[in-house]
Amino acid sequence: MLLIRKGFPLLLVLALLSGCATRSLFVPYPNQATAWQSGIGSPQPAATEKLQKAAQSNDGVLYQQELGRVSQLDGERQQSQDAFAAAIDHYQQTDEAARIRASSLVADTSSLIVNDNARPYTAPDYERIFTRAYQALNYWAANDVTGTAVELRAAGEEQRNAARKRDREIAKAEKDADDNQVDLSQYQGYFEGLDAAAGSVKASFQNAWTFYLSALFWEAHGEYNDALVDYKKALEIHPDADFIKEDVQRVSAALNGRLHKDGMVAVIYEQGFVPPRQELSLPIPTVHGVFSVAFPTYSLQNKPRPDSLRVLDSNRQPLGETRVLADVGALAAKNLKEQLPGMLVRQTLRATAKYNAQKKANDDFGALGAFFTQVYNLVSEQADLRSWLTLPAYAQATRFFLPQGQHSLVLSTPGGSATLNVPVVDHGLTVIHVVAVQGHLITRVLPVQEGPL
Repeated sequence: MLLIRKGFPLLLVLALLSGCATRSLFVPYPNQATAWQSGIGSPQPAATEKLQKAAQSNDGVLYQQELGRVSQLDGERQQSQDAFAAAIDHYQQTDEAARIRASSLVADTSSLIVNDNARPYTAPDYERIFTRAYQALNYWAANDVTGTAVELRAAGEEQRNAARKRDREIAKAEKDADDNQVDLSQYQGYFEGLDAAAGSVKASFQNAWTFYLSALFWEAHGEYNDALVDYKKALEIHPDADFIKEDVQRVSAALNGRLHKDGMVAVIYEQGFVPPRQELSLPIPTVHGVFSVAFPTYSLQNKPRPDSLRVLDSNRQPLGETRVLADVGALAAKNLKEQLPGMLVRQTLRATAKYNAQKKANDDFGALGAFFTQVYNLVSEQADLRSWLTLPAYAQATRFFLPQGQHSLVLSTPGGSATLNVPVVDHGLTVIHVVAVQGHLITRVLPVQEGPL
């Protein structure tokens, strides 16, 4: 009773009332995600119900993204569309500076004492870009040309906005580190695996796959200037992609009235699942000594090998082979690396705060107080492993040309194959969306795009 009267359980109450903390603190997010990853490709009401319920939490935007993706792959287009629309509404709300400041005050206070899981989930730029692209595919599947165009333009705008704010956010985090006397250089050796996982990715928001999808759409509708811009952006990210160089040349010719006669068939291919974050024990020096804290990271060990998809005609003659346009695991690792300065500052302040709380409990309540705070510190020291885990490991694409008519095509991957009948229209675009998960292919042929918008 003495402990209760003196407010000793404050730390525990904060942990229990921090909303998202209770879910991610005691059940690491990758463990949660297996419930809806395992059955993708066939409707799974139980997993959908879990996602819908979790979408009401402080981490709601993360679960809405997962629900949108799972529903799309299960063929539940309207449910997917509604979930992604809810996620997009959340982006728009959190982009209002006044709302961000008002909503983050309590969360930041609790997360300083608990851990980063107490902070409401904020979707990073690479996730927002995929949401827009997937929503565009939902509209595309419904043959809603206007809705598709709006979402593809929004995906491009997300990339432009991310480019404008990225350097500013990194500079602010580094300034916070200087102000709090946190030497970031001393941690470099602990994140070699993260650097390797990020690979050669220059920025976490650079997604050539979504640019390429947009370019295909604009070209099919005769918007050659827009198509050329987006093909060039994709080529800038992947300058060695010869087929995109050919796309640039073809659209440049179209601007001069020289149109390609046959119809285009494009395959947008998504392979597997993006690797989850892993937990790393990191020593944090403070004025009270060195504390070991849990920190998220990525490594190459769980990263799958990219496997291409080959397209064959009915005579088994090759038509095209996909190549990687977005290494999503590398984008996720790069995003985490960009967040490191701010996360390290919070961990340093958190370690000091926990030390002070433990010391006060020991001074005020003796061995019993010290015991409770030690138990609490042990339980609460969990790395923030939250990220959108039904995203693909790799997003790939290819394209080729066929004469007008119906064509039987064979899609071949190391994990499975499928045969599809595909309509082709002169000067039109037929997109085949293929997703390889759990040892099988999910395929759909989207409505042919042609003519002016």
